[in-house]
Formats: sequence, C-alpha cells, structure tokens
Amino acid sequence: MAELKTILTSTMKSFRAIRSRHSKSRAILHLTLAVVVLCLIKLLFAYQANMHRGHRPQPVIGKVTMIYGNHTVYERALDTHREHGRRLGYPLTVLRKPILDGVWNKCAILLSMLLQELEKPEGQRLEWLFWFDSDTVLMNPNMPLETFLPPSHLSNVHLLLTKDWNGVNNGVFPIRVHPWSVELLSAVLSYPTMNPDVDLFWHEQSAMSNILEESKYFADSVVFCPLRWFNAYMRHPNGEDLNPDSPADLQVHPGDLLVHFPGTPRDKLEETLGPYLAIAQAHREKWEPRLESTGYMEETRKFWEKIQREPR
Repeated sequence: MAELKTILTSTMKSFRAIRSRHSKSRAILHLTLAVVVLCLIKLLFAYQANMHRGHRPQPVIGKVTMIYGNHTVYERALDTHREHGRRLGYPLTVLRKPILDGVWNKCAILLSMLLQELEKPEGQRLEWLFWFDSDTVLMNPNMPLETFLPPSHLSNVHLLLTKDWNGVNNGVFPIRVHPWSVELLSAVLSYPTMNPDVDLFWHEQSAMSNILEESKYFADSVVFCPLRWFNAYMRHPNGEDLNPDSPADLQVHPGDLLVHFPGTPRDKLEETLGPYLAIAQAHREKWEPRLESTGYMEETRKFWEKIQREPR
C-alpha cells in the first residue's frame, strides 16, 4: 500500500507541473490521467489479491490417499478430490510409490504424515487427516469435511469410522493429528508380526478392527458414524436411481460427500465408476448443494449431542 501512495503522490506532482507548463494541452493531460488511473487500479487489484493469498486461514484438514500403477480411472477419481480441495482449501497428499506390501501402505503414509505434522509448532499443524481410498469419487465439492468432525469439547475422539454388513470399513475416515493416532497406526502395522497366527481376511482393516475389539484404550477414542456421511456406497449402476436390493441408508444420495466402490474388480472399474464420474464432472446443481441446503448441519449436531450424553 505504501508503494501505491508513493506512485499516486508522484503522479499528482507531475500533473501539476504539466498543467502549469501546458495549460492548453488538456486533451493530452486527460489521456495521460486515464492511463495512469488504469495502471493504479491494476496495481490495487494485484495488491489485494496478494493480501488475500497471504492471509488464507491455516487449513484444519489435509486429504491423503495412494495411487500407483497405470489406472486412468483412479486419476479421474482423484481429480474430483482435487476440485474439492481447490474449492475448500484442503491440501492433498498422494503416495505414488509403494513402501510396504499392498494396502498396508495406507497406514505407512498416514503414519508418516502424522509424524511430520506433530513435528510442527501446534499453531502450524493440520488438526485432522482425511484418508480416502482411490476407488472413491467426490460427488459434492461444496461439502466441508469439517461438517462431520466432533465438536471441540469432545477432544478425546480421535478417529471416525463407519460399518457395513462386513463390520468396520476403513476405506474413508478422518483421524486426528495426535500421538494417539501414531500409537494406533503403529499397532496396526505391527499386528501381523505380533500375531502371525491370526488370519487377517481384510488385511489392515481386519487388524484395525481386532485392535479396537481388544483394546479399550483405543476403542474409547473411536466413534462410528453413519456410513453415508463420508463413506457412502454406490446406488444403481446408472448412478441416478436407488438400488432396491441395498439399504437406502448405505447408498449415496444427491448432496452427499462421496461414493465408495469397495470390492470392485479392477477390470470393472471403468464400467462401475464411469456413470458416477460423469455426474461428478458435470457439476450438476442437484448433486452439489451448499451445506446449508442439506440436512447435515442438523443431523451432525444431533448425532454429536447424543454421543456426548453416552458414557464412554
């Protein structure tokens, strides 16, 4: 702003000098004035844009996933998450190279991110990480992830999970940046080594489920949320209609955050995700309402009030 004042002062002095010497050249003076004013307006807009960028609030949530290999459909799905982050300011971390075997990389990258964040001064950290599997399509980029987080007074809640007919599904979940989360993910990663005789049918998902059943310390800081909040499943293959053969409360609805396709064979990914990607990329108003036009503000408020009343 000081630079703008200096330019303006210098310009006005020049105008006074020009007017005293060339009182008859009003047309030239007016033209010059117009050009300078336009330049000043341009500088002012640039200044305001820089101020806006420099004062963005510290993000609360960072999104994390992993994609490796040549799978175009995963990249298209990832683009829907990028748009969500662009609109609402969520940084995105994508693991592109496997560290461990298979799905265990999920815990590895999350653990790495947690340690990086916890190294930072408290005021500069992310507060939550939001994991999403690569077979998810972000359907409503206007839905803030903060909608689903526990209120600040429930500071002992560190992990939000969902369940389906198979039990825990950890394909999508928010986890708090906290030492508790480091301990949990370390326990999950070490579970196969510490329990070599235990069959882990769903790999790291089964390990996490077992730990929550076996440890009150971990279980007490986990809340199971409605699946539709942030881990909804597909509806009809066309993406438009509900599937009459599946519970409606497990299926994605217009306005919901995302849709997850667990168990979809790789050779069916394009066919299965295609209709939902088309809807997401069309940015249809029906599917992208603002938070206040959905029922989630009231639903989440009542849910957390109920959780607060329950003994933990």
